[in-house]
Amino acid sequence: MSPLGGAALAAVFTPNPDHPSTWSGFFGLAAFVIGCVIALVGIYAAVSTYRGLESSRRRGQALPMTLAGGFFALVGLAVMAFGVWIY
Repeated sequence: MSPLGGAALAAVFTPNPDHPSTWSGFFGLAAFVIGCVIALVGIYAAVSTYRGLESSRRRGQALPMTLAGGFFALVGLAVMAFGVWIY
């Protein structure tokens, strides 16, 4: 008597038979998630740097850091697009 009661388990779980789980799909999903994290960190850095300065006169000094946060957001969006393209 088998512990599963005669039921056979599949070796690989595929939620959609037309789109099987492959390594490229895994890496595409991983790139998408990592890109989301990078983009969110960049957006948070840009917004918090811009809003963290109380006087509007000093906001011009925060422009390089705000641009760096925007750069991180763009890189994150590019990694997300690459992940969607792979998937």
